[in-house]
Amino acid sequence: MSEIRELSVTELALWQTGSYVLIDIRDELSFSYGHISGAVNITGKEFEQWDEGLNKKMTELSQNGQKKLVIYCKKGIASIKLASEIQEKGYEVYHLAGGYLAWLMTNTDVTHVSENDKSCQEIEQDLRKKYRKNIWCKFTKAIRDYDLVQEGDKIAVCISGGKDSMLMAKLFQELKRHNKFDFDVAFLVMDPGYSPENRRLIENNAKRLNIPVTIFESDIFESVFHIESSPCYLCARMRRGHLYSKAKELGCNKIALGHHFDDVIETILMGMLYGAQVQTMMPKLHSTNFEGMELIRPMYLIREEHIKAWRDYNNLHFLQCACKFTENSTYLSDMENTSKRQEIKQLIRQLNRVNPFVEGNIFKSVENVNLSTVIAYKKDGVRHHFLDDYEIKSTGLHQQDLNGKDFEDRKPVPEKDASTGSNLDENSGINTGDFVHDKLDKLKEYLSELGSVAVAFSSGVDSTFLLKVAHDVLGDKAVAVTAKSCVFPCRELDEAKAFCEREGIAQYIYEADTLSVEGFCENPKNRCYLCKKELLKGIEAIAHTHGIQYVIEGSNMDDLGDYRPGMQAVKELGIKSPLREVKLYKQEIRDLSKEYKLPTWDKPSYACLASRFVYGETITAEKLDMVEKAEQLLMDKGFLQMRVRIHGTLARIEVPAADFERIMQEQVRTELVTKLKEYGFSYVTFDLQGYRTGSMNETLPR
Repeated sequence: MSEIRELSVTELALWQTGSYVLIDIRDELSFSYGHISGAVNITGKEFEQWDEGLNKKMTELSQNGQKKLVIYCKKGIASIKLASEIQEKGYEVYHLAGGYLAWLMTNTDVTHVSENDKSCQEIEQDLRKKYRKNIWCKFTKAIRDYDLVQEGDKIAVCISGGKDSMLMAKLFQELKRHNKFDFDVAFLVMDPGYSPENRRLIENNAKRLNIPVTIFESDIFESVFHIESSPCYLCARMRRGHLYSKAKELGCNKIALGHHFDDVIETILMGMLYGAQVQTMMPKLHSTNFEGMELIRPMYLIREEHIKAWRDYNNLHFLQCACKFTENSTYLSDMENTSKRQEIKQLIRQLNRVNPFVEGNIFKSVENVNLSTVIAYKKDGVRHHFLDDYEIKSTGLHQQDLNGKDFEDRKPVPEKDASTGSNLDENSGINTGDFVHDKLDKLKEYLSELGSVAVAFSSGVDSTFLLKVAHDVLGDKAVAVTAKSCVFPCRELDEAKAFCEREGIAQYIYEADTLSVEGFCENPKNRCYLCKKELLKGIEAIAHTHGIQYVIEGSNMDDLGDYRPGMQAVKELGIKSPLREVKLYKQEIRDLSKEYKLPTWDKPSYACLASRFVYGETITAEKLDMVEKAEQLLMDKGFLQMRVRIHGTLARIEVPAADFERIMQEQVRTELVTKLKEYGFSYVTFDLQGYRTGSMNETLPR
């Protein structure tokens, strides 16, 4: 085999235009997202099936050997082997070292701007003039029609590095420059674990477009890399949570995402074809997980074809897919090739050939829903069926004239608030599974297949619900194992015992010596991992002693969005997490718990007492006792949702904003100070930011 000819990006720039032909061997989708100017797209799969038609095409491209062929892939890996194969067929061929990514790095470096590249000022001018109708006016129309931006807002413009979010950032800059009322923006980039090349690409584009980005880091890519079920969905959800958290830290009240018109209509079809429901991606949503925060989508009316046209006209090259699943792919990951969204894109393209108005009609369909012509719909958590008032409409009778029995069988179906993410794909806004009762059926089926289970039972919302369903399904083959430890309040153990006695469930108490776990008292950031692993090993031992096959625990889908090192222990020991397996969220679990009439349905979330300590502060039995007494006092005073954080001998009290006035009443305040000092605290403080879960995680480096 002859030596493969390799060509660097720098060497390519010195070649005379017209002396060579560029061939991009990536898939059509990647090519459409960005390519080297003048390149021809012939995919790697087409080369694998080399036929007479392709041979003729290659001859034409090379002009019977008069022109050199330069092929490139994503990272310069697949092109090496392919260049060798083409070379053996008699063509003069070179492979581009580093591929499209190397070319991208060179051509987006602000220190290597070519004479063909437009200045930032020219790019901004194009938005106001050349693309005024299709981009700028659509952007401002969405803001007006859906009331997305108000005076005094501070908006976190979330930038992924792709074409959509980068354009959105420029549009917000223009809006702020020309708007009649004042608002503020912060341009936020989260690095979930990008490769150095992709990180540099984002930074270079931000510099070229004069976007002052704030970059913060997370380990999301690493966290979801080994997840087999719906990693993209989990990644998107976790990214959303991190963005909300950082935005709130920066004083923002809104986050802006770059979903566009095509995303909206694709979501409508995906909901119908794969989610069995009619719904869409909303232009704005209130968040219930982050109080006072709102999500807006100002690109809602802008078509993707116009975004691409703006990008290409200005010779801009942005980040495509940068996740760990695809960065080592040859042409494109199978995941992306077979994704439901890509299937929908292809379907819309086919429909467009027959009816050029199809996209607009899909969009308008969710603006013109006629409730009189649908079998059923949901509103405010209640499912309405057309038979509910069918006879009323026909006879003119009033509901009270009918037999009440006709209505009592139709129960409310809990509706998920889209801002919680429950039941929704964070990237698309569509239902990724069935309704909550279908998830419950799947949970029962899953538990039935396990045969016998020991539930790690803490008496919290999740483990109580899981234990109840497991016992209903498996009977005596479902038992509870509760850890007795100094890091858990005594009342939690009492509540656990009372529940098991009332339900007739066998319960075993595991005496855990948590403070003797190596490294735990030093309170490292993986404290939860050390503790949970020992607890679960103890529960496993009890389960095996009693012939129980599996240990299960109650983590849910919301637990994936925060820093929870204890989840690693669950994974390492092979503990089952049924609620996560069937994709149940906290609010769904609360709704179902209410239907089951469980006392925990509205119980506030309550983490172990060790979570009240700042990382690195030594955990002692005495300090744990101080925290437990302080929180019990607050609960006795009616503050059910609260935390007492400990910083040395300083107590930092967190309660919701709604309780601020009550806790500052003279009698309450005086008693709290007096009692907490009796418990051992030297200082008693009140956190003006209010109650929030995981506030000690705010001290971790970002």
